[in-house]
Amino acid sequence: MEYRVRYKINGSLSESTQYYNVFHSSEALDFLAHTYRSGHIHGGELKILAVEEYDRFRYAWDDRTEKAMEHADAPEMRVDTNGSIRFCLIKDE
Repeated sequence: MEYRVRYKINGSLSESTQYYNVFHSSEALDFLAHTYRSGHIHGGELKILAVEEYDRFRYAWDDRTEKAMEHADAPEMRVDTNGSIRFCLIKDE
């Protein structure tokens, strides 16, 4: 399946998008977390705007953010009090 993750880097005016061909939407979040953890995304924290799945029969993107959040294993993922998903780098102790 094709998924896209739309996010904003802290302080940025525009949003960014990453596309993934994975089995489940949570894998897309986990891959984005790996990219963020590896230092390939420069900036502060990320705010996840949406995780969407492409429906090739309707030619439309369906929101899968809640399902992706339920099954994702990324340690960087935090949920705000207002329900926003954020990725924050974890400092080594």
